[in-house]
Amino acid sequence: MSIDPILLSSVSAMGAFLGGTASLAGAVYTQRRQNRAQRIEREITRRETVYAEFIMCASNLLVDAYTRDEIAIGGHEQKLMALMHRIQLFAPPHVISAAEDVIHAIIEIALQPSVPVHEFVKSALSKNPDPDALVAFSRICRADLDSVHAPSREQRARGERNSGDEMILGRTTT
Repeated sequence: MSIDPILLSSVSAMGAFLGGTASLAGAVYTQRRQNRAQRIEREITRRETVYAEFIMCASNLLVDAYTRDEIAIGGHEQKLMALMHRIQLFAPPHVISAAEDVIHAIIEIALQPSVPVHEFVKSALSKNPDPDALVAFSRICRADLDSVHAPSREQRARGERNSGDEMILGRTTT
């Protein structure tokens, strides 16, 4: 049995084309997965940084609100408002609401008479039943960072994909 050389070369060319296409598709898929992982890591780092700065600044202002009678607009207050606006750029609504609650709590405490430092420390060390807006904010931020890391279980169960990571990164498309 003899094989026509023209047929053999065309089958050979088709095999090479299919092999090259499969190799290219694999490389593109791998690169897209790596880019996606890098985008998610950058997003987590950005959110962690802003959330941590907000918590540090709010903590300073919270202590000042408890221990001082005067209300002044200075560096910490301006920084807190700037961080609040940065959070509004990327955070989901429940994180924004929790950050607003922290600011409202600081303002309410600042409007009350100050407490002596030793009373403040004593209250901080006791099991205080009053909810702390900053603790609630921290927990909500932790949940948000966890949600950025992995898509929802319902989404995975339905086999949905994230187009451009809009769901993972807290954005919606129209």
